[in-house]
Amino acid sequence: MSTSVSRQSNSFPGFFVSVVHTRPSQLLPTAMAFPLRESLECVAGITAIQWTTLALGAVSLYASVRCFYHLYLHPASRFPGPKLAAISNVWYAYYWVTGKYPMAIAKALNKYGDVVRIGPNELVFISPKAASDIYASHTKHMEHFPKAKFVDLGGGDKGLTWETDPAKHRDVAKRIAPAFSVKSIRSKEPTMHKYIDLFVWKMREVGGQQGGIELRTWTDWVAMDISAELAYGHEMHQVERAKTAPFLDSLWGVNFFVAIHQILHRFPLLSPLQYAFVPPAAIVSELRARSLNRAKLEQRIAQRGATKHADHFDQLSPASAPDPMPREKKHLEVVAAQLLIAGYEPISSQFLCTLMFSLQEPKLHQQLVDEIRSAFARYEDITPDALAGLPLLHAALLETLRLTFIGGGGLPRVSPGATVDGHHIPRGVGVQYAHWAFTRSPRYFHEPRCFRPQRWLPADHPAWDPAFASDATEHFFPFSQGPRSCPGMGLRGARRGCLLPRCSGRLTSSPCPAKSRSFLRTRFACTACGANRSSGFGCFRGRNRDLTNEAPSRPSLSCRWKDLGGR
Repeated sequence: MSTSVSRQSNSFPGFFVSVVHTRPSQLLPTAMAFPLRESLECVAGITAIQWTTLALGAVSLYASVRCFYHLYLHPASRFPGPKLAAISNVWYAYYWVTGKYPMAIAKALNKYGDVVRIGPNELVFISPKAASDIYASHTKHMEHFPKAKFVDLGGGDKGLTWETDPAKHRDVAKRIAPAFSVKSIRSKEPTMHKYIDLFVWKMREVGGQQGGIELRTWTDWVAMDISAELAYGHEMHQVERAKTAPFLDSLWGVNFFVAIHQILHRFPLLSPLQYAFVPPAAIVSELRARSLNRAKLEQRIAQRGATKHADHFDQLSPASAPDPMPREKKHLEVVAAQLLIAGYEPISSQFLCTLMFSLQEPKLHQQLVDEIRSAFARYEDITPDALAGLPLLHAALLETLRLTFIGGGGLPRVSPGATVDGHHIPRGVGVQYAHWAFTRSPRYFHEPRCFRPQRWLPADHPAWDPAFASDATEHFFPFSQGPRSCPGMGLRGARRGCLLPRCSGRLTSSPCPAKSRSFLRTRFACTACGANRSSGFGCFRGRNRDLTNEAPSRPSLSCRWKDLGGR
């Protein structure tokens, strides 16, 4: 507020001088006051259309500058690739959400070379040397290329597989490692055999019916039953009751939500809105899966020291440890869920696909069955250790791993400022390896799209074929390499290796002639026709469309089982 005081001037008798005290802003020169007032009047007079034009102009200017930077000034700009991928993550998002990401990567590598820019700040490689540089390099079990932020559904805790900090990951991996030692795996074999034997019994009971059975459902049940009990002692009884448990239902319902979650990591402004991009049913499934997992974890904590057999949770929270605090309990919840999922889906797919691929090659399938049955006089003798001397079985399992490799997402890492396959990659640039493209490349594998276990056999085996002598089998790492390689590969091999031999030892299987064998995908299905058996993956077609470049996922097989009787 201004105040004024009037007094009579001594210099000018009879006159009064007014002294006014004002704010500093009111002391602006008159020459400056008028332009400011005119500017405010001009802004107030701008119409909505003019504001829109200005906003669009600003956005266009920003986009132009950003595109110019990414195309010509960014550290990754010297590498070739699709122009859309260089300036935006839209290219990645489109192929990811449509389920065609691995195929798009393979096509880009064929077109642009061994190093391709697939994002504004991301590169993909295909050479085995690049895979070794990215994943195997480490110092004291801490990787040089830390894991990129890819999936994080832990609600503040990243557990084991989502953890991006190398030191934290090493600590968690060290803590869980004893669960997958040779001694620990052998102590868990009775649990595995219990469910495998139950599965075989059920196949004898229902597998001989006229219409056969949907094997995909049954392999899901047996793999999840085994994984849940080994993870934290949870008995789901799916094989016994021939019914899907609520947790498995919820787990598959979460898939679409996880896909959207991964995509929006690349669009930070949209990431908070991820729940708006998925159907309500997917959100409900995600919340339900969390709730069920949490309840089973609480139940397992209460049972410490009183369980019937060993499980992975014994290493996470032994009976001698104090009761976990809320923060530790959250960590256990995330790790237990990760171990459960990691022990379920790969086993289910591997068993199903090995059987499915071998059935398409009758001669090979018979050789595989003969090898198993000639090696064991009794069904009970089929154990993981006893299977080590079956080269054709081992080769069939490896070939299935090659064709159904689950690392199609690229396993992204962040460069620390290092060399990958002879190229210096600046610090902070994302890198990944094209596992799917590598396994489908004729550069590295002869007849790469065919099921050919012969490529994995030793040269002195009767079924070995010299045509596969140059295959890059020594560079195939289905469980990755380095500090982040799968800690449970030994246990996974024991489960996968026992399931098929025990089934083949007592049962014989055959596809139902009236049923189709299909690969169920996000947007379409590929149906296998028997017209071209020799071409393996080349025979998968759908609606007269050649799908040889598509990645098979969640195969479906209707099958009949016949009991062999006394074995």
